[in-house]
Amino acid sequence: MKDLITKPQNNVNQNSKELIYAVVLHIAMAFLGFIASRGVILDTLMPFGIVMLGGCTAVFLPSIATGAFVGYFIPAVSGGGFRYIAALFAILAIRLLLSGYKKTAENPFFLSTVTALANAFTGVVTYSGSAIDALKLAAECLIIFGAVFLNHRTFTALDKNLIGLSTDELGCLLVTVSMILIGLNDFSVFGISVGRTVGVFLILAVSKYGGTSAGAICGISVSFASALTGSFDGGVIYALAGLAVSVFAPLGKYAQAAAMTASGVISLSFTDYGEQAMPFMAELITGSVIFILLPRRSGIFLSKFFCKKPTCAKDDGFNKALGFRLNLASEALVDVSDTVAQVSKELGKINAPDFKTVLAFIEQDACSGCKLRMHCWEKKSDQTLEAVMLMLNYLKSGDIPQNEPQLDEFRGRCLRVKKMEDVIKNRYSQYTSHLAAENRIEEVRQVISEQFEGISDMLKELAVEFANGEQFDALSAESAVASLNNLGIQADDCSAKIDKYGRMSLEMKIKTNQNTVLNRLQIMKMLSLACERDFDIPNITKTADGALMTVNEHAVLRIDIGSEQHCAAAGSICGDSYKYFNDGKGHFIIILSDGMGTGGRAAVDGAMASGLMARLLKAGFGYDCSLKIINSAMLFKSSDESLATMDIASIDLFTGNTELYKAGAAPTLVRRNGKSGRAESTSLPIGILKDVSFDRAGIRLRANDILLMVSDGVTFDGTEWLRQELENWHDGGAQDLAEHICDCARRRQTAGKPDDITVIAAIIEKTDR
Repeated sequence: MKDLITKPQNNVNQNSKELIYAVVLHIAMAFLGFIASRGVILDTLMPFGIVMLGGCTAVFLPSIATGAFVGYFIPAVSGGGFRYIAALFAILAIRLLLSGYKKTAENPFFLSTVTALANAFTGVVTYSGSAIDALKLAAECLIIFGAVFLNHRTFTALDKNLIGLSTDELGCLLVTVSMILIGLNDFSVFGISVGRTVGVFLILAVSKYGGTSAGAICGISVSFASALTGSFDGGVIYALAGLAVSVFAPLGKYAQAAAMTASGVISLSFTDYGEQAMPFMAELITGSVIFILLPRRSGIFLSKFFCKKPTCAKDDGFNKALGFRLNLASEALVDVSDTVAQVSKELGKINAPDFKTVLAFIEQDACSGCKLRMHCWEKKSDQTLEAVMLMLNYLKSGDIPQNEPQLDEFRGRCLRVKKMEDVIKNRYSQYTSHLAAENRIEEVRQVISEQFEGISDMLKELAVEFANGEQFDALSAESAVASLNNLGIQADDCSAKIDKYGRMSLEMKIKTNQNTVLNRLQIMKMLSLACERDFDIPNITKTADGALMTVNEHAVLRIDIGSEQHCAAAGSICGDSYKYFNDGKGHFIIILSDGMGTGGRAAVDGAMASGLMARLLKAGFGYDCSLKIINSAMLFKSSDESLATMDIASIDLFTGNTELYKAGAAPTLVRRNGKSGRAESTSLPIGILKDVSFDRAGIRLRANDILLMVSDGVTFDGTEWLRQELENWHDGGAQDLAEHICDCARRRQTAGKPDDITVIAAIIEKTDR
């Protein structure tokens, strides 16, 4: 029977590619083992084959062992490499036997010790008894111990490398490369050493793709390899060339090649190379030409090994610590507000004007020295107080009448009636002024207390934002940098931030020069694939030492916005004010404020309310605390009454969830699937009372839905006509709709009752992709 279950073709292709890659990788490792085993130092020593076997990861043991065995089997020196074959089998056996104990088997100190001891035991068997051979064996064991340790770090780093190497890892890699170069020195073409030629090429490549420090380290590594093979002068030249080439790396390939050649010419003038001078220069020129002809794709491949590991932002507790300190500051401000209120209350009891004191001052000022004072204020005290209070009541409404029957008894016995009236008028005027001042001071205290509470709320929201609202995804940052490396773009710093809504944004500092070409569309696709998110086209800003690239997650919706205004009575100033903007976190925010009345004063109130709200929201503060701050500012702005409505719509461009916030504002209309509805407000405008809050409503909008925000100049005779116009609208964009509604509202206004008209229309649309 024919098998009906088959693997998908793309899975088969993927598995085939992985198999081919694994085969090629193991062949390459076998070749490296072979080359390393051919490296000869101090005339007779060949330790680097067993160093490669001792330091490699377990997966490459068979391939490297095979290559090293072949290399040692073919004699490279007169003594042969058979004692190394014995050490090779000993190391392989020990590592295979302990493969079940991964923690021990992969410990670099253990591997170094095993490899050095295996070499020491096999060396003792062939020990000739001379002191020179004993010193050579001891030196060889020390070299093996250190080289295995560094070689193991190299394999571990390359196995985990996604985005580059640290300075320590790069140093280990270059030590491993030096061992390969020593083995390549055994091969030559027309008298030109393959190892030294490859060393020149590596110095140039590492300087270009790894930076100045990496190039200098590579020069020293190649110099070390040359010195171990017996050429001390050549080692010095390579070290100097590495420094020179690194300095000229920012100027491009040709400048680097010229610096390499010039370094060789200058160095030869201070060394005695003799007949080797021409082959040496040929090696410099050959390595430089290979570097210049290196294809861009191959250069990108090398950059993955030699580029510096960028800094990726991670959660380190700083945000939580900052949030904790902001919470403490918030609580302190609440305590300050409570203390101000309590002290204000106690001082009010002490400083508040007392009417009994006013009566005492009236008696003292008017009756001091009068013979009838005791008679009036003791025997006739009730009648006197009644007369004084009656005079005060008359003073509130105007002057005291001369023919007043209720005052006849008092006037008949008072010797200073005129003075009494003047004193009462003066003292009462002082009393009312003092009372008004205390009331104003109390209002200021309340406003200040409310400001403290508002700032406290702001700090508390910032604390929550810092502690929980933003996280860093280190894995996504590394994947993003690795994907840029595939395009030949190197990043120094990268952060992948996830806000409280779960949206990711990338910020990275990249290296650029005059020849760097940044394909933004290609970068967007690579980053989207690497982070498994849909990103927008990146924004790239040039800096003195490169460029700053920011990438935001792509929203599925966009807003077609339109607005239209009409000034009352054909005036030039509109009392309504509006703002709309994207908050950078995937929300489109619309603000509409209607100042009290019409004209300039209304325009000031509306502009102040909408402008402050927009600035506070852009700064990251919440709606409630922003409203409290603006309300206190409106209360304290002037002694006259100052108020304005506040109408806000916040549209989430990722989900369509829309939040409506209203304080005394006109109804907002929404059309969904051809049907309209409205959201109304029962709260008061801002600037009237100390305590103010938003009325809230929520709705989810989809593509082709319409949101209509208006001022009360549109809805003065209801919203039924507005709903019909909105449901019947089918042609044109948001601006056309706003103009149409504004014209209809203007025609409907009643003569003699003009009002400012503002219409803001927002049509929800899907993005292009």
